[in-house]
Amino acid sequence: MAKNSMNRRHFIAGMGATGLGFLTARSWSRVLGANDRIAMALIGSGGRGRGVMRIFLKNPGVEFSTICDVYEANIAEGIKIAGEHAKSTYEYSEVLDNKEIQAVLIATPDHWHGPMLFDGMKAGKDIYLEKPMSYSIKEGVKMVKAVRESKQIVQIGMQRRSSPAVQAAKKIVDDGVLGDVVLARAQWHWNQRPLPKTVDLQGKLDWDRFQAPCKHKRPPDGVRFRVWRNFWDYSGGHCTDQGTHLMDVIQWFLNDGKPPVSAQCHGATYNLIGADVPDTFCAVYEYPKFLATWTLTYGNSYHDGWTIIFQGRKGTMELDDRGYRVYAEPWPKDGSRPDAVMEYKGGIPTEPHVENFLECIRSRKEPNAPVEVGHHAVCGPHLANVSLLRKRRATLNPEATKVKA
Repeated sequence: MAKNSMNRRHFIAGMGATGLGFLTARSWSRVLGANDRIAMALIGSGGRGRGVMRIFLKNPGVEFSTICDVYEANIAEGIKIAGEHAKSTYEYSEVLDNKEIQAVLIATPDHWHGPMLFDGMKAGKDIYLEKPMSYSIKEGVKMVKAVRESKQIVQIGMQRRSSPAVQAAKKIVDDGVLGDVVLARAQWHWNQRPLPKTVDLQGKLDWDRFQAPCKHKRPPDGVRFRVWRNFWDYSGGHCTDQGTHLMDVIQWFLNDGKPPVSAQCHGATYNLIGADVPDTFCAVYEYPKFLATWTLTYGNSYHDGWTIIFQGRKGTMELDDRGYRVYAEPWPKDGSRPDAVMEYKGGIPTEPHVENFLECIRSRKEPNAPVEVGHHAVCGPHLANVSLLRKRRATLNPEATKVKA
């Protein structure tokens, strides 16, 4: 047997020391005091915003008093969930000016995250901000500063930070079970339908307000509004959208949460014709002690959705929506997949992350995904986009404040 290999029997014995073994997801449900009321508002009442609002409303004492969006139909759908008592507005400043509102859920397109967070800090609101945190690295630096100059609680919507499955997987790496990990591979595969050529919007859309932060003003466009993540004007594309989740886990496990030193990225649009951003790409990241890849395809086979693979000298761990599986070295010489010597069955629910935010509102303690985590998580994907657009390697300074390409 090779010097650095470990047989199945010894590998399992090593696992026992971690206290994890073959686990099932623990319950994340807790009962909060019904009299401990938190008045909230939703800014950005699209599908994700309404979905997260439903999760907030599972917690006793939470109510949404205002629904804010630039699109009339989104407001109407949000009020159905919040209740008929909820007020509606197109202007988010009305939400922030309301002294009775303590906390705000922001689930707008990315280009509005920075402006709304800056104004929210000035207004003294606690904020649950959907990822990715920032529209650019430069903006992210300013967002961190704004929060740290305030006394507010800000949680970035990166729910893997509060996931029992992911926390258990981190312990596997921390305990050295996999040995030295020098390569981590993040991948996300969805077989998406092509972009629509036209979109007929029902009801009023305040297009000028929607594109207010944008450098380039464009005429009203239903496609751009409905599938905004496919356009650079409003987002960092699919790289920052999904990459924020996965690269954060890799950095959290292997690099004390810090972003990469450099990125090189290649991509193209094969399926989502009409989009500015690529629907297929591969980024290679350089960290001080390991390499990582981040690959996404939105036009090929589904292939398990998202997965992160950690390859160590002693074993391999696969982490995905089903939990994690650990395989010991050496693998069978015939190339077949061995049985997992360790397994954790459990998904990535958003509920624990929402609960953590609510608990921190009450305790004023630091949440699981504060702004520093949000900034560092999206730095790598932003860096990959810079490399993609400039067609060369992009580097990031140690303070994660400046890019060179």
